[in-house]
Amino acid sequence: MASTVIIALDVGGTQVKAAAVIGGEIASHTIGYHDSRADRPVGPLIEHLVSIFAETLAKAGPDAVADGLGLAFPGPFDYAQGVSLIRGLGKFDGLYGLPVGELLRRGLAGDERTRYRLAPHFRILFENDAALFGLGESLPGGAAERAGRAVGLTIGTGLGSCFLENGRLIKHRSDVPDEGWLYKTPHEEGIADDYVSRKGMLSLADALGLDSSIDVRGLAGLADAGDEKARKSFEEFGRRAFVVLGPALLEFGPHIVVFGGQISKSAHLFLPAFAAEASRAGLNAQLRISADTLRAALRGIDVLLRGSLFE
Repeated sequence: MASTVIIALDVGGTQVKAAAVIGGEIASHTIGYHDSRADRPVGPLIEHLVSIFAETLAKAGPDAVADGLGLAFPGPFDYAQGVSLIRGLGKFDGLYGLPVGELLRRGLAGDERTRYRLAPHFRILFENDAALFGLGESLPGGAAERAGRAVGLTIGTGLGSCFLENGRLIKHRSDVPDEGWLYKTPHEEGIADDYVSRKGMLSLADALGLDSSIDVRGLAGLADAGDEKARKSFEEFGRRAFVVLGPALLEFGPHIVVFGGQISKSAHLFLPAFAAEASRAGLNAQLRISADTLRAALRGIDVLLRGSLFE
């Protein structure tokens, strides 16, 4: 008997992470990591994504049928129309202005590995990775399960964010920044993305005379070993993160704020300072750390796509 699956791709500038989601759960044996080939022109790029889809579907079993393909894709991107707006960022320039969803649909329909394994209602959907992370964390077992209001923050190379109410994304409302995106919030000489990110963390390390070439993971190792300058850089990062993001959080009034992304793996070093600032400002929210950012995003793809298929 054929089983139905959702193929979920988390597309990044350096890597594409893929998995099949079956019955709302990620099939661990199908998880794969692939080079993104983000510098390729449109033809090879689409072929590469089709091949990743085919490989993931094959891992799900010889009789598996795909209900849909969901992609967490970096911005700028017109997620509703499936059109890439990325240009001049050194990645995915070949897709600029093109209907990526339609190109993928044609590629899958024309590939012998996949053309007979697409459900009649097969659909392709795109969404921002941070939004999908938040959706995944709002599901049973997630860090924001049963939260009336929640904010998801992914802190890594850049800053990602989403706002949720009763498990639904809130993108256009007076108490939420446009699209739920905090990265472009003005701060000092730049925007939030310059300060609450890898770049921001490394600039703090530089200012304290630390060797930022060891990157955030190396700085965390120093801090955990007791280096005072490294510990101070993380504490200042946490304090500054709330200074930058606090006004929007206070406006929305979340019950839970969930942190994900690579830098959040060092949350034990910066979250106490963030929490102290939040308490002083009157933010009454639980601060939680994601157990697995990738799995949350992949689960988010599944719930969003299945909702769109059967709504």
